[in-house]
Amino acid sequence: MSDGLGFSLAQLRYFVVSAEVGNISEAAEQLCASQSTVSSAVMRLERQLGVQLLLRHHARGVSLTPSGRHLLREARDLLGRARNLKARGDALAGDAAGRLDVGFLASLAPFLLPGVHQLTRQRYADLRLTVHEEPADRLAALLGEGRCELAVTYDFLAGDARFHTLAELPVHAVLADGDPLGGSGPLELAELAARPLVTLNTPDDIRHAEKLFANAGVPLPRVIGAASVETVRGLVAAGSGFALMYQRSRATTTLDGGRVRTVGIAGDLPPAFLGVAMMPGLAMSGRGMAFLDVLGSTVRASRSGSAEPAHPALGRAGP
Repeated sequence: MSDGLGFSLAQLRYFVVSAEVGNISEAAEQLCASQSTVSSAVMRLERQLGVQLLLRHHARGVSLTPSGRHLLREARDLLGRARNLKARGDALAGDAAGRLDVGFLASLAPFLLPGVHQLTRQRYADLRLTVHEEPADRLAALLGEGRCELAVTYDFLAGDARFHTLAELPVHAVLADGDPLGGSGPLELAELAARPLVTLNTPDDIRHAEKLFANAGVPLPRVIGAASVETVRGLVAAGSGFALMYQRSRATTTLDGGRVRTVGIAGDLPPAFLGVAMMPGLAMSGRGMAFLDVLGSTVRASRSGSAEPAHPALGRAGP
């Protein structure tokens, strides 16, 4: 139902999934719809919006036009807000109460988990989160074993799980404060490669770093591994090397008093997509929808620097 808008949420969803997988037939399979239904829905959306969203390549799938790339972000945001509305309705119906087990990528937890817990208390007082902070391989096992309904992670770590995108994050460099390269604007990877790369010492993180440098045609620097994000930042502040991260910290100081700064990366490096993974075919519960509502708000606040959910008085009712 379009409600006078000229298009429906279903059309937006068909467009988003088609753009994300790059193939109409694969999108149709994910959406449990026919290929002709998905294709005609996207074409109808293009007519209703007055712009071409996808380029169709014979036997090679689809790719985004410049207009499509811009509107993809808007479509994701609109679908996210619709899910939030559904989650609020479920909460009012009493479906957002009880225990919810969620996985959280350990490197993401320090950035998002405090806000998630705080906003959960405000919006869903009867929802009890049990959070499992783990590396990517362990998150996959928790999902597969049915011990977690959802896992907060990046798309490139989601494996075969169904992935729901919440944000697109560009990569940036973390340098010691006062580093000569820190004031020169966006940097090429080649400018950084003469010094060591400080990164989390998990196989997934190291493989992803290798892929980033390979895509840029730059040899991988010497790698210094660390067990936590804060150790990575501390080593960078001490001059041991540089780091590449997707999530930006609002803090410029490290636990031992060092200081770091972030600098953009030039070039066409692929972004990471932050979101939640869940097992294919599993229907999201009302508790899961409530968590997605809270997580989406927390992610938006972390990216915009807004006050939500920046520690207002506990017990205040959510909007």
